[in-house]
Amino acid sequence: MKFFADSMLGKLTRWLRLMGFSVEYATPDKNDTEILSYCRQNSLILLTRDRELSQRYKDSLYIKSDDYRDQIKVFIGNHEPSEELFFSRCPLCNSELEIIPMEIFKGDVPDGIREKYTRVFHCSNCGKVYWEGSHFDSIRKALKEIISETVP
Repeated sequence: MKFFADSMLGKLTRWLRLMGFSVEYATPDKNDTEILSYCRQNSLILLTRDRELSQRYKDSLYIKSDDYRDQIKVFIGNHEPSEELFFSRCPLCNSELEIIPMEIFKGDVPDGIREKYTRVFHCSNCGKVYWEGSHFDSIRKALKEIISETVP
């Protein structure tokens, strides 16, 4: 399944990508007609905070809350994540990440990272590089906590 989030769901979009979901994101210049047309043409499930927009498209999920944790709970109440897919997509551009052993990774990383970590997650589309540092651990912990509060 692939998703399309309206411009009011930017933070949710990044979190869903971290869980491995393919989520495209509407820029604020896209109007409702363009969003609906794009979703129909590409068979995307629409994620929106706009009740009227959600009623105009049968494959939509209306998300009322403006709190990202509540938004995630609504989403995973309908689409359960798979932990094997966590950190498989770039949270910035939605492309799939490739895991590259540190010894063959040719890109730049901050001092000390090469010695501390054995691999990096690289986005070949936007060039962003991620590694399993403390931020990675806190994201994984937050995701597991939210999922445990939602999925029985």
